[in-house]
Order: sequence, then structure tokens, then C-alpha cells
Amino acid sequence: MFFRDIFSRTRHSIRRLKPPVLYSAVVDTSNYTLLAIGTYTPALLFLNESTMDTEYVPSATLADDVLLVIKPGPRAYPELSWDSSKRTFKKTNPAIVTEDMRERAVFASRKAQAIAQVIRMINRFRSRISTGFLFQEVIYAEKERQARGLKDAGFAEKSGAEAPYVVQYADFCGIPLRQAAEEILLQAQLDHEHLAKTEKIRLALFKKIRLAKTKEELDEIINTYRDDGVV
Repeated sequence: MFFRDIFSRTRHSIRRLKPPVLYSAVVDTSNYTLLAIGTYTPALLFLNESTMDTEYVPSATLADDVLLVIKPGPRAYPELSWDSSKRTFKKTNPAIVTEDMRERAVFASRKAQAIAQVIRMINRFRSRISTGFLFQEVIYAEKERQARGLKDAGFAEKSGAEAPYVVQYADFCGIPLRQAAEEILLQAQLDHEHLAKTEKIRLALFKKIRLAKTKEELDEIINTYRDDGVV
């Protein structure tokens, strides 16, 4: 009974243990005050790359008192400064926190949010051709390569030995090798065209967000595309 209680308490303690949440942040290099913070790394990396005089801070853990400071939102972010030697945030001297610093943090955070929204939208569009299977894209790329090789060889039967994926598809569907290769190439072309459309949208939105100067511009960029489909 005694040992069973010990094992039971130990098991419950392990269940209660949670891995620490790791945050990424972007800080102003002039004073190391916080500009933006979150757990979505790609958006914060973009913010760092597109904003002068900033530094990207990876894998930071936040103490409870720090979480309380950032809870009200981006206007409060400059009240924290990054201490690189201790890899932690500390309270900023209130005397140096200005309205401009607060506004810069609001804008930086909105830019990171806008990028995160674009990434989610593009990923949603591209999910149409995502299979969910590991390495399936590798198989499709090889299948397309083999089908193109067959076509370039004039669909010679002897080339079938060099295109096992195409032969497999033809056998499974019960169709001639030529038809199998043409169907594979057609589907590949449709997928490439779809990806090209999404890439055009991504590049256009990223450029606009990169060049935006105000929070209102960012709001307009996202709202216009989301509501009207216009980049």
C-alpha cells in the first residue's frame, strides 16, 4: 500500500509537469526594449529582417512578473528590456519609456501579426495539394520526372523500365503507359499553376507589409485581401 501511494503520487506529479513555453521576441537594439513577442517564430523572424535596428531573440522563457507586464498588450512592451547576459527580460527604467517607443511596439506587433495572418492564408490555399503523407511530395516529383522522361523518349516501351512509378500507376488504373504519363504530367501542371498563384499572392502581400509605415496601412492590406481578394 505504501509503495503504491508513492508511485501514484509520482505519476500524478509527472502529469502536472508541463514543458516551459518558449517565446521568440524582437527588441530595439538602441535600448533593447521589447517590440514584439510571441510563439510564432516565422512572423517574428520576418519582422526582424524587415525592421531596422532590431534584434531577434529566440527561445526565451518568461517569468510570471514579465507575463503580467506584457498582458495588457504591445503598448506595455517597452516597459521590458532584454538582458542578453542573463537571457531574461527585466523592467525598463520608466524614465526612458516614451510614447514613440510604445507606438513603435504597437506597429511592430501588428506587422508580425499581419505576416502570421498571411502565412496562415497561404498555407490554407496550398493545403489543397497537400496529401498529409510523409515524403509524398518526393514521390510526386519523381513520378513527374519519370513521366516527362517517357514523353521525351516518345513513350517507347523500353523506357518503361526507367519509370516504375508511371508503370505502377498505369497498372493500378488499368490504362496504357502513355495515358498514365499524360495524366501524371497534367496533374503536375495543375499543381504548379496553383502554387504559382499562391506564390504571387505571398510575394505581393509580403512586399506591401514590408513597406507599410503605419498600423492603419497594415490593417487595410489584410482586410482588403481577406474581404475582396485584392492584393
